[in-house]
Amino acid sequence: MTMHTGTLTGAPIELKDAADADPADIVTKALEGFQATVEARLDAIEKKAVDPTRLDRLEARLSRPGVTAPKVEEATAGEIERKAFEDYLRTGRADQTAIETKALTLGLASGSVLAPKEVSTDIIQKLVEFSPVRSVATVIGMGGALLELPRLVNEVEPGQVTEIGSRPESEPTFDSLEVKPFESAVIVPVSKTLFEDSVINLSAFLSGHLAKKFGQREARQFVTGNGKTEAEGVLVSNMVQAFETGAAVLKGDDLIDLFYAVASFYSSRGTWLMNRQTMAVVRKLKNNQGDYIWQPALAAGQPPSIMGRPVLEAPDMPLPAAGATPIVFGDFASGYLVADRIGLEVKTDELTGWNTGIVKVLARRRVGGRVVEGNALVKLKLKA
Repeated sequence: MTMHTGTLTGAPIELKDAADADPADIVTKALEGFQATVEARLDAIEKKAVDPTRLDRLEARLSRPGVTAPKVEEATAGEIERKAFEDYLRTGRADQTAIETKALTLGLASGSVLAPKEVSTDIIQKLVEFSPVRSVATVIGMGGALLELPRLVNEVEPGQVTEIGSRPESEPTFDSLEVKPFESAVIVPVSKTLFEDSVINLSAFLSGHLAKKFGQREARQFVTGNGKTEAEGVLVSNMVQAFETGAAVLKGDDLIDLFYAVASFYSSRGTWLMNRQTMAVVRKLKNNQGDYIWQPALAAGQPPSIMGRPVLEAPDMPLPAAGATPIVFGDFASGYLVADRIGLEVKTDELTGWNTGIVKVLARRRVGGRVVEGNALVKLKLKA
């Protein structure tokens, strides 16, 4: 009998002559050889995967100079907007790419652009450092040229009735308060060389510079603004009652009386507003028991307090002189409204300063403010 040998997937098998071979034996031997080969190869792959020396060699190869691992980077919407904004500041052109043009929110008649949300938010946060009223007032965004707020004038008055007696009728009455936005603007001259220097973060520079300028202007308006060409100041509003002292100088009892001049709902959430010179005077005042009414801050970064309520410094408040109104106290969140219409609009001017190498950044904002609940605030007026 002649013997034949063959292989199936690398495993040797022996076959008899076709006339004498059993088909079942042939299939069985072939499957056994195939299984042995597969198991051997799987063991080899597993040993190679857990080989620590192989991992060390791979790590060393990636650490060679010029070799970097593949990385996928995706630009966020904020990064695209900021890049488009900085490109516009440097070049004065808003048609960089389709996506950047969309990010700049174009469509203003003047050819200027609106700062991206990330930049505007950064400026608003920094405004608080210069505009203390904004930090404690209610701030909303306006969608039009005029905001009308309903205000309750007369409340419903229930009456006492008998079991079958007639019930009295009482209905509330309302009027409306108008809040208008007013424009503030500033020109920031910057050298063209600075604009061309890609290392400079222009949006960060403008955020700090414009926040300072707009913040200082807001701070004055929210305190002494006339309400006609600018926001209405808390000292100008006739809705805020004045508490007049019995002397031309501040006394500790005057602040106690001022605290209780507003309802407990407002005083429990109240804030003291005064300038630095007044703060120096108040810090020396004592009550009838000889205790200082000024309480230092309990932790770093926290404001000092008077009768448990925080004290904020407002440089535009009057000095503590005879006939002046150096202090305002109350719940500004209920009493004063700040309405933002245009966060920041920017335009670059490269022509008028060409002879001196200056590029002018023209920036504007539209913001309004006024007292909306006079009972929440009270101002202290020294006797003349």
